[in-house]
Order: sequence, then structure tokens, then C-alpha cells
Amino acid sequence: MNKLYRNLSLMGILLFSFLLFSFSAAAGLYDPISVYLTWQRDPSTTMVVQWITGLDRTTDRIEYRKKSETDWKGVAGTHVQMPDKWPYLIHRVELEALEPKTVYEFRAGSDSKVFAFRTMPAEHSEPITFVVGGDIYHDGIQFVEQTNRQAAKLNPHFALLGGDIAYADDRKGANSKKIPRWLEWLASWKNQMVTSDGLLIPMIAVIGNHDTFGRFNQTVEKAPYFYSFFAMPGPQGYNVLDFGRYLSIVILDSGHTHPISGKQTDWLRETLKNRTKIRHKFAIYHVSSYPSVRKFEGKHNAPIRHYWHPVFEEFGIQAVFEHHDHTYKRTFPIRNGKVDPKGVVYLGDGAWGVAKPRTPRKPLSAWYLAKTASARHFIAVKVHPDGHRYFTAIDHQGMVIDEYTQP
Repeated sequence: MNKLYRNLSLMGILLFSFLLFSFSAAAGLYDPISVYLTWQRDPSTTMVVQWITGLDRTTDRIEYRKKSETDWKGVAGTHVQMPDKWPYLIHRVELEALEPKTVYEFRAGSDSKVFAFRTMPAEHSEPITFVVGGDIYHDGIQFVEQTNRQAAKLNPHFALLGGDIAYADDRKGANSKKIPRWLEWLASWKNQMVTSDGLLIPMIAVIGNHDTFGRFNQTVEKAPYFYSFFAMPGPQGYNVLDFGRYLSIVILDSGHTHPISGKQTDWLRETLKNRTKIRHKFAIYHVSSYPSVRKFEGKHNAPIRHYWHPVFEEFGIQAVFEHHDHTYKRTFPIRNGKVDPKGVVYLGDGAWGVAKPRTPRKPLSAWYLAKTASARHFIAVKVHPDGHRYFTAIDHQGMVIDEYTQP
């Protein structure tokens, strides 16, 4: 550990010492290093609040209330220390029995700054908007923040993050100079991924190769930072989140801490089999099965098509979000390895914070590619109660680079 701290750059020490003791100047209230939201269960009645502090702030209590109320309720959670004995605590509280489609305020103690969120609707009576992207903190934080600002302008209900989040994990283990990137990115998210009416935007994260020591074919223990920041119940790495009976998000591990075949594929089949009546179903993972840059028969690409695509097609997944290649891509609808109007559309390829996206194959140069672009971007998805799904790819300057409607 002494070597780890000796290697920590002076810039990192100054930055996070500042963050550790940061306060809201206007209100004189404690402002945690980061506050971020996610879900582990029903998004209409629960919210998982996570916040990061120094070692001196051990209280795990959250106070919350509906925005229309004056009295605070309290609930206690837990905390873990950041891996490798870094001097930060990751606190976690799950708020339960919330009312759907309701704004709540919360604070990490009576001396803390107040934050807010909105629960999801229980029924699909209005359009649901979310944003998707991967390969996030690839370069300087300024590139991430340019995309953050454009995504937040849309006031999305939540964000899906497709892996390779902080680029802080080296092949052989933790890199002391890079680990502070996790905290810098989370601090940026707290400050920027906020709606125009002041609501924090929840995130749902999947694991990528740069979130894992060793990249591929590793164990959960080889991704200590990712799983400390983004813990979920059940088998770490893959899960499903159901929004009432109208939307399901399937979270998958593309071979980083769980094999693609075997237990994960069996779980995927059973999970989708039990959700045949859910109208809107999406999957998200990191590595592209239909790559825009890498080889089609790559050793990490082909197994996804072999094991997962038949399951997607059998049980009615409408769209899949892939990343890893640092470009933008959208495929034609695909079924049984061919273009088919009734098939699954694959979008993404991961370039949220990539300063210089790669040059992808041109559309039609590969039979499956309908649209490609060399662009830093995110994808906005709007799901309508009438069944239509609208996908809009937007670059870091707010320009639309692709639009697609799925009936």
C-alpha cells in the first residue's frame, strides 16, 4: 500500500482533498464528493442512493421526504471502503415504499446539501426517455462533460452506461495514478447529469473490459472497483430491471467476469421467457456482436451472436445496445443472421467520452450496417405508450447524427 500512495500524483491528492472538504458555498452545507442514484428493484417504488465521502464521514443515514412535505424521514444503510484501502467510503441506502411518479428530496445528514429525484411511473401512460452510451472517461474529463451536458438537456428519466466507464483498471491490477478517475467521473456526474428542474439522473451500469483487471475471462474479484461502485443483488455482472409491466432492461456481461455461454445464457433464456408479455425489452452489454471497426469473427464478438442472439430473437428483444468500438453504428433489423424487418436492431459502439472516435466501416460495406459515423455521441431513446420506439443519436455538440423509428 505504501507504494500505492507514493505513486499517487500530487494533482490527484490536491483534487480529491478539495473534493473531500467541499461545501456548498451558498448554503454552507456539506456536499459529498459524489452522489449518484441507481435501482436494484422496482424503479416506481424504490431508489438506491449512493454517496462517497472521506473516512471521517461514517454515518450511513439518509433523510428524505416528498418535495411537497416538510418533515424528514430517516433510513440507515451501509458503507464499504473503496478497494485497496483508498481513503474513501462508498455509502448505500435503498429507499423503499415510495410513491410512483413522485419527486423526493434527500440529504446525507441534516448538515448536507439537499438533492432530488423522481420515481418512475408504475404504468406506461407517458413517454419514457433514457440515454445510452459507453466508453465514457476514455480521454480528458472535458470530453465526457461535453457529452454529459447534451444528454442532460433532454431531461431523461435515467441513463444506461455500456461499460469502460473510468478506464482506471490496468491488465495486471490497480494503477494508483488512474484510480482517482473513478472519483473524478462520479463527481462530474453529480454536477452535470441533472435535469433542468434539478433532478439527479439515475444510472444503470454494465461492465466492460477496462473495468476489469485482465480484461476478459476474469472473475468478479478481478473487478473490485466496478462492483464496489455498482453493486446489485443476484449474480454480479448480469441482471434484469423491470419497470412495471411495460419495460425491461436486461444487463449482460460480455465475457469480462462471467462467460457468455453456460449459466449466463441459461439465465438470459429463463429471464426473457418469463417476460414475453412485457411490451418493451432492451438488452445492454459492452462488446459489439456486430462490430463497426473490429473483425466480424473476432473471438469476443462471435460468441455473443452464437449464444445470445437466438435468445433475443425467440423472446422478442427489440433493440440491443453495444459498445467497445469507439464509433457510432446502427444495424438493420436482423434475424437468423439476415436482414429481416422483424429482427433485432443493434445500436451504439461506444464513444461517450472518446476525444477522437475511430473511423468505422461505411454503411453497406458490411451487410449488417445501416448507419455509421465517427462521432462522440450518446443515444436518446423515447418509448411511447402506443408501442413506438424512437432512437436518436446525438453528438457532443447537440447535433443529430442519426434517427430511427421502430414500430
